[in-house]
Amino acid sequence: MAARAALLIAALAVAGWLAAAYPGARAEQRAATLPPAKALEAARLYTDALARRPDTVAGPRLAALEIGEGREDEAAARLRRVLHGEPGNVTAWAVLALALAKSDPAGAARALARRDALAPAPGR
Repeated sequence: MAARAALLIAALAVAGWLAAAYPGARAEQRAATLPPAKALEAARLYTDALARRPDTVAGPRLAALEIGEGREDEAAARLRRVLHGEPGNVTAWAVLALALAKSDPAGAARALARRDALAPAPGR
């Protein structure tokens, strides 16, 4: 009986966690389907997704929008936070290279080298 109760509690905890993450996942999904002309709405949705489900998928996407708006420094700071928590995030390294391209070409080259080390192009 105690084992069943423990299993029920664990199942409820997992269900609660999934239910809490769902709105963030939906916001991220909606943002990913918006055309470039709706970048401000996409940024709002990615920000909402990050608030509801702080993961490392929406962060690089939001950073890419920030770069498109000329906010490279904000994007670079966001990406460094993502990479602090997940240093193997290939997308974050690639977007960081874009964010640093103008202000820190050497840093951009290091970011690309890290991306390539984590996910070499086919044939390399």
